[in-house]
This record gives sequence, C-alpha cells and structure tokens, in this order.
Amino acid sequence: MCYNYSFVTTNRELQYWVAFNIVPGIGRVKFAQLENYFGKLENAWQAGPADLKQAGLESHVIKSIQEMRPHVDTASEMERLERAGIRVYTFHDDDYPARLREIYDYPPVV
Repeated sequence: MCYNYSFVTTNRELQYWVAFNIVPGIGRVKFAQLENYFGKLENAWQAGPADLKQAGLESHVIKSIQEMRPHVDTASEMERLERAGIRVYTFHDDDYPARLREIYDYPPVV
C-alpha cells in the first residue's frame, strides 16, 4: 500500500476532519469512502442523504451524520482545540505519528 504523505490538510478542510471524527460510526474506512467519493470532506459534510448513500455509507451512519451536523460548529471546534493548544493531524499529514501509520485500524485524525 502506498500513501501520499506530502498532502497537507488545510485549516478549512481540517475542520471537517475534526467534525466527522466526532460523529459516531465514522472511522478509518468511512473516512476513506467519503474522501474517495467527495474529494474533500467539506463536500461530504454538506452532502445530502442520497449522496452519502452513493458514497457507500449505511443508513445508520447517514442518520448519525444528519443528527450530529446541527450540533457541530466546525469553526468553534477548531477554536476550542487551538485555545487548548491541541494540534490536529490527519493521516495524510507529514507530522502524523509514524507508529500509528503501522497499525491496521489507524485513527484518521489525531
């Protein structure tokens, strides 16, 4: 398996990685499905149920996304993390912990 580690997540896109990380039922496989289908997770966050289904998500996961979206303010989440001094990395980022890349079910966001 070959990874493109030169990808750097922009702050705008990173907020959607953080948002999806909050949604129950979204893990490594679902992140990959969303990214492969929508290109950017921002597009996935704004997608309707039919598009999420086309991306390969199951009904219970789509329901979970729809229930969480109104309660997650992506910009506020990023501000909260910044105030706490927390840096967030996706598995695409060069600074993502190398040891985590080695495990099968690596977390998409750390």
